[in-house]
Amino acid sequence: MSNEAVARAQVPLRTCKDHGDLQDMFCVDCEESICLICGQQNHTSHDWGRRNTIQERVKSELAELCHHVRHKRVPLLQAEVEKVKTLKNDYEKIYLEKMDRITSHTETVVKSLQKISDDLIRQCKLLKFQNEDKLDQKQKEIETFVLQFELNLKSVEESKSVSLSKLLQIKKQVQSIPYPEKLNKKDTTLHLIDFRAGDVKENVLQSVLGEVYQTCNKVTVAKIFEAKKGTKMIKYISPISETHAWYREFRSSENVLIDINKGSTESACMFGETRSDHIPDDFITIKSGVSIYTWHAGHCVMKVTPPKIKESEVTANKVVKLADLSPLFPVGICATKDGRFLVSAIDTTAFSEDIYTSSQPKKSVVLVLSESGKTKKVFQNADDDKTPLFLYPTRMAENTNSDICVIDRTGMNNGKLVVISSNGKLKFHYQGNGPNQADFDPRGICCDSSGHILISDCNNRSVHLLNKEGSFLTYLIKTDEELWSMSLYMNTLWIGGKNGIIYAYKYQVDTT
Repeated sequence: MSNEAVARAQVPLRTCKDHGDLQDMFCVDCEESICLICGQQNHTSHDWGRRNTIQERVKSELAELCHHVRHKRVPLLQAEVEKVKTLKNDYEKIYLEKMDRITSHTETVVKSLQKISDDLIRQCKLLKFQNEDKLDQKQKEIETFVLQFELNLKSVEESKSVSLSKLLQIKKQVQSIPYPEKLNKKDTTLHLIDFRAGDVKENVLQSVLGEVYQTCNKVTVAKIFEAKKGTKMIKYISPISETHAWYREFRSSENVLIDINKGSTESACMFGETRSDHIPDDFITIKSGVSIYTWHAGHCVMKVTPPKIKESEVTANKVVKLADLSPLFPVGICATKDGRFLVSAIDTTAFSEDIYTSSQPKKSVVLVLSESGKTKKVFQNADDDKTPLFLYPTRMAENTNSDICVIDRTGMNNGKLVVISSNGKLKFHYQGNGPNQADFDPRGICCDSSGHILISDCNNRSVHLLNKEGSFLTYLIKTDEELWSMSLYMNTLWIGGKNGIIYAYKYQVDTT
């Protein structure tokens, strides 16, 4: 009951307008004074009774509530205040530690720049000394010539009474004095010292100094496996469990199954030897054990049914055409929660060296295919039906809210994330976390059960973690390897690197 109602219960008694009796009763539900007849006729289902009784009950309830707040809730709130204070102290320590690291790293960078500067000055002095030595040598050569010439001139001046033969001898001596090479334009400019100042680029300095970003404590990763399985980039990595995954190296025609428990490859599947063979461009395995892949050169999406035991005999893999997308070239593929498939496709082969210049795709789409391979939806343009959503869409992932997350390649070493709704409406773009968006080079993508978006950034050798709205949360992983392919299966995050390295991480999300 409110304080206002308690106050009304304490006012002097009044007479009921309807029945003429004293209003010595009180209805808690209506929070008003009533008479006995009102209570019996109009408030039968309410909490009502004599005012004094109600007042004593409310006082007792209020006392009990105050006791509960004082002895239960207040201590809990005080404990929360102490937690906040502790967090503030922890954050202050972290802040000071990071400030020290920034200062220390900056000093290291400045020392490195000072060393480079000292080396340049030292090199400049060395060139100066070398030039001075050459000029000193030239000066001595000329002075020697002048001295010899003056000596011979003196002989001539003193030879007035000498014989003709002596004069001829002096003349020969003068003519035989070697003239030094003249100082031509080449001599005066060839060894001049020059300095070409380097470009002071803010983004380069930023990459040297580093960056400050917010960490995300709700998502944690721990490396559980790393192995070099080849020399070329891992084109795709497609897990079938938390411990097993199919992968293919760039320019290889072989699918290899890896077991991280054993650290070895268990089996391999050959697709052919040339581009005309059914070699996958992207490859996934769904829950039924069936594998679906894009055959780029063949304009098709293919389906691989695993071997079955029939009459004590094991049948071979059955490969069939799920969908013919001609004239489009399929690129990436992923499965949706409702059993359909998302396929990215372009009208120019990705094998073209000019795909980002003169041979840019004129039609770039994301298709929704049914389980049987029929095209259900085509996403190509924005709301104006003119502006293309993508240039060169590659890998994709479906988020928990049914958003379609697409990596769109815009150059050889850069790209962006394009996120559209399940109806094809553009929701947002993401072009990296930093001032220089040209450095963002997305290659692999996946989404977790909480709606986080994970993107492997090849140039920056990192994994970006975004929320479902596209806001950057943190760099989940930073490595020395350029990261290409990536997939998430339950609690195992699989990543394929540029030089044939495969990583597996334990992936955990705190949902509390």
